Amino acid sequence: MAPIVVVRGEGVTAVDGDKSAMYVISRNALASYRTLDGSRRWTVPVAAGAQLLEVDDTRVVIGVDDPSSRARSIVLGLDAVTGAQVWQQTSYVPALSGCACADGVVVVERYPPDGDPEQERQRSTPDLAGIDVRTGAVRWSLVTPPESRRNFPLIQPDRVQIIVLDPDGSLLVHSAETGEVVQTVHLESPRPVAGLARNRNRLLTYESGLGSMVNGRVFDLATGRMLWGRTTAPSGESLWWCGRALCAQEQHGPIVVLDPDTGHEQWHLDGWKSLSGVGDQYLLATPSTPGGVNLVLDAASGRIVRRIDGWQPIGTRSGTRLLVSRDDGASSLVARLDVKTGGVTVLGRSAGRASPQACVFVSTWLACQTDQDRVSVWPVAAAWGDIIADPP
Repeated sequence: MAPIVVVRGEGVTAVDGDKSAMYVISRNALASYRTLDGSRRWTVPVAAGAQLLEVDDTRVVIGVDDPSSRARSIVLGLDAVTGAQVWQQTSYVPALSGCACADGVVVVERYPPDGDPEQERQRSTPDLAGIDVRTGAVRWSLVTPPESRRNFPLIQPDRVQIIVLDPDGSLLVHSAETGEVVQTVHLESPRPVAGLARNRNRLLTYESGLGSMVNGRVFDLATGRMLWGRTTAPSGESLWWCGRALCAQEQHGPIVVLDPDTGHEQWHLDGWKSLSGVGDQYLLATPSTPGGVNLVLDAASGRIVRRIDGWQPIGTRSGTRLLVSRDDGASSLVARLDVKTGGVTVLGRSAGRASPQACVFVSTWLACQTDQDRVSVWPVAAAWGDIIADPP
């Protein structure tokens, strides 16, 4: 199916939208288009590197970073119908790149207006705030201790919670919409950590080694009890959540899949770049060579369930379904692939190759950035959008 709309711009960097309109940030401009026919509604200039954070039927929110000082960075709210500026907040930077991350609120880092740029760069946990998408008012503020560590675990697509770990072992879970504390846990045997990552009711903490992670520890968030630790000093390794399991990999070594409750090795995989979860039952193995065959593996045993040959995942997944693309030379296909059944449903065809991480489902349409200067749009049944938008 050919796209119903092809939008062109110079250096497209971001795409988002709602039921009736699409918003595209190019090199120095933000433009709004009607989804039905691609006609341009309005265009406004924006600074290079501007981020598209949130859109709804009344507002388009963008962030503009000032590289000389984050205290001079701004977040802007524009009228979705006209593009006119409605509000502006200075000294705020999006907490997560390209994401408002809360319902009706933009989660941002807050910097003192007269702050020292060098101190800004050195502080690992700036204070946080939540800015109302429609009014620009600051709904809440959160002061984070200088030695604390934080993370923003997804609770559904584009929606996060805020977890902050204090040096004394107190872990506070905050609502991103209100800033309120919704859970408090005290971790046993606290010690300084470099970072943390949550997966459901398990928390991974780790220290820094020689450019890698060392001394990873996993905690039960219901009790704060440490379940197990993994010492890899001094060389360290990479640690990340892959589905329900924890994956570990030393430099040039195999990927080891660990039981999240005991730390025992379940199985390992040699010669692959990464593993990531596809639902709870499967893991997707990404090849080290671009364009190579992807593997779907049984998460419990490592058994190969399916080889994905000729199709490349492009970032969006839900349950056992992946959004994939295939380069057919002069054109590319964008499709949905069910890793459980192997079934492929083609959603669209366009000139150029679909870029990874560059597709968005909104209501009844799918938009994909197919090169640096072009966005293709296809009509998709409303059910497709619901499927892709389901929490993983």
